[in-house]
Amino acid sequence: MALNGDLATMGLEDIFQWLAVGKKTGVLELRGPLHTKRVAFHEGRVTGIWSSDPREYLGQYLLAFNRISEDQLRDALASQEDENQLLGRILISRQLVTEAEIRRIVQLKVEEGIFDCFLWQAGGFEFHDGAILSQKAMLLSLDVTGIVLEGARRLDEWKRIRSVLKGGDAVVTAVPESIAEQLPLASEDADILARIDGQKTVDQLVIEMRSPEFKVHKLVFDILDKGLVRVIKEGGQLGENASLQLQRARALVEKQKLQEAQEELKRILDDQPRHEDANKMMMVVRDMMEDKKVHMDMVPELAMSMDELMNVSLGPNEAFLATRVNGLWTVRDILTISPFDQEECLSIFAKLLRRGILRDSRGPGAGAVESYGQGLR
Repeated sequence: MALNGDLATMGLEDIFQWLAVGKKTGVLELRGPLHTKRVAFHEGRVTGIWSSDPREYLGQYLLAFNRISEDQLRDALASQEDENQLLGRILISRQLVTEAEIRRIVQLKVEEGIFDCFLWQAGGFEFHDGAILSQKAMLLSLDVTGIVLEGARRLDEWKRIRSVLKGGDAVVTAVPESIAEQLPLASEDADILARIDGQKTVDQLVIEMRSPEFKVHKLVFDILDKGLVRVIKEGGQLGENASLQLQRARALVEKQKLQEAQEELKRILDDQPRHEDANKMMMVVRDMMEDKKVHMDMVPELAMSMDELMNVSLGPNEAFLATRVNGLWTVRDILTISPFDQEECLSIFAKLLRRGILRDSRGPGAGAVESYGQGLR
């Protein structure tokens, strides 16, 4: 029996329970506002996940847990192309992590990737009976019941969080008197408080900590509840209609209907100029319309000192990439450790080059950009 439709009419909880009760084997494809995920099932149990969101790659989780460095990840990914092995196997063979650690983090990666889908406000789904994930993966066997219960719990908690932190552009600041009264602090509380400066948005904290969006929002919400911080900017988030508009915009981009996609995004940004996802997609669309692409083998370097860079107005994603530029790594190297889509990264590099923040280390006329015509992956 085929199963497909809209998540607004059949919720993820019902879909998972149908697959579990029927002991289905196949792949459930979930299409969200910006990303696609594929969840593998074997006889009604979850065995793996694939995601188009770079933040959910195994390497990003290993970085978030401080199990490897960015250099080690870049080197391992470079070897992976030659050795044709799983990233986890390469890291185990180099004795950087243990097999038990990899299995634990892979399970966490699968669970978090699914839990994130419960928070989607709009999306589509299709179950491919008998299909398997095309890429190699460390197979698991996870009970659906626990996943559904936790996903539903997170959705309820997300609604409570969003009633206070209304968007990823929310900003909080520390309350020193309250912190002093509650010492010593839990390690997670102390870690996030050390990063909060009254200027960083919650989205910036997500990037900095390389943690799932829900986890960082929950940490901020909890220390807010304890009185350790206070809100200085609630932020804002568009409702379900905007998510549906983002889906339409992405579909238009994939079909190379860039002018129509730009008009759709403009309608969103007219209502909410600081909407992060719409702004990111708009940046990609504009760069595609300019028909320029940064060479993957270009070695960028800063065209200013680090002190000067700190005084330049940069978005969180721009700042992340700019601070990874060391005059040694190619654009390709930096993309391997980045938690952003390739198209977005290339667009940011092109923008930083045009603004004179970066330059090609090979000097003027080295061909930093070239014409191209391609869509989103």
